[in-house]
Amino acid sequence: MSFGKKLVLFIITIISIILSCSRYYVIRNNFDYSIENSRKQNTKQHILEKYMLESNIVNSIQYGKDITNETIVEYLKNIYTNIGNDSEMVAVYTEEYEKIYSNIEKIEEINIKPLLSEETDNYALRKIGDEHYMLCSSHWNINGKIMYIVNAYDVENVYQERDRQIKDILIADAVILALSSIIISIFSFLVTNPIKTLNEASKKISSGKFDEKVDIKSKDEIGELANSFNIMAGQIENKINELNLSVKQKDDFINAFTHELKTPMTAIMGYADLLRLKKCDEELSQKALNYIYQEAKRLEELSFKLMKLMSLTNEKIKLKNINIKELINKIVKNKKFILKDIKIETNIEKYYVLGDIELLEVVIRNLVENAIKSEPKDSKVIIQGQVLSNKKYRVSVVDKGKGIPREHIKRVTEDFYMVDKSRSRTNGGSGIGLSLVKKILKLHNSDIFIESKENIGTTVYFDLEEGEDEKKNN
Repeated sequence: MSFGKKLVLFIITIISIILSCSRYYVIRNNFDYSIENSRKQNTKQHILEKYMLESNIVNSIQYGKDITNETIVEYLKNIYTNIGNDSEMVAVYTEEYEKIYSNIEKIEEINIKPLLSEETDNYALRKIGDEHYMLCSSHWNINGKIMYIVNAYDVENVYQERDRQIKDILIADAVILALSSIIISIFSFLVTNPIKTLNEASKKISSGKFDEKVDIKSKDEIGELANSFNIMAGQIENKINELNLSVKQKDDFINAFTHELKTPMTAIMGYADLLRLKKCDEELSQKALNYIYQEAKRLEELSFKLMKLMSLTNEKIKLKNINIKELINKIVKNKKFILKDIKIETNIEKYYVLGDIELLEVVIRNLVENAIKSEPKDSKVIIQGQVLSNKKYRVSVVDKGKGIPREHIKRVTEDFYMVDKSRSRTNGGSGIGLSLVKKILKLHNSDIFIESKENIGTTVYFDLEEGEDEKKNN
């Protein structure tokens, strides 16, 4: 059974129980109220008739008449004749519960003894034949002789009224339940349809359709659930895309790495084989040796960067206080670059930052080498360092080289990604430099930012956290 049907059945059952209990309480109270009114009225009538009979008997005794059962019956008939109620039902019993008179039909079918008591007047509701009666009983003492009188009063109208109320209420309740069922079914559909939509969407997502979304416009909890579901679906889609991208990047990494190893190895083996098998003149030998040296250096640089990448994968470093101006000037002074007639200019503000000296040297070296490879038109690369207002220090490497096409900027930090592979390999590039820089800066709670326009130039910068000025501390 579906949740919607269960919901309808549950609510209808609750309504039915509430209606039944409330109706029973109302009808029962009305019935008890009517019976109580009838009891009061009938009891008064019964006492009045009893006193009239008792009065006649007392008068007869005072006149010296003998009181027999026949005399009592005669007085009784005379009383009802005088009050004009020939239909009054009455029965008289002796002390031994012997009936001496009764005009109550089928009185024998009733156990009358519990009503006959010398201590108190009683009343009871009994069904005689097909009708309901209220029996009122009392006793009196005649010359030491106990007599009981029982009156039967028709209360069928009270029971009929109760039955009429029950019938009307059953019809009303049936109409109420029918209308309630329709309304609740509509309500259940409105409530459960969004849940059904969410369920179907979740099945589609589980089958691989990760872009599935639900369009449920509601401001209640279901609307919040739908919104959370869409957020979850979006995050799942993003994670899947990230995983797919990661797989693709790994495949690209392996393919590029294989190619990057194969190219210099082929050149090295080829020229080494040439020198081994043939006698070459000095010029050709020098050329072959230069190629072997350059490709070996390229392999060395590639292995260095790969080792750095691998070591930084899960590494956590302790950031130390560094004079950034001294570090950059030291790197430039030691000329750890293949300059190729390129001049390096610096414009550095003195400042203390938090970082790792060796790793920051790798970052600056890679950024400067990339700037050099871009073949600046003015034959210079500028390293800038400036203090920012938010207690950060920005290091920028600026060149007026060939620039990076806009569509490639987001991907240049991927492993082995190269904008122009032929030019990069000619310049000794491997496509790992910026990927390495990004990972190092992440360890410094920073990131790499690239602004570039083709044939105009490129600015690459990153921000470092403020350190402590050692002179101030001393």
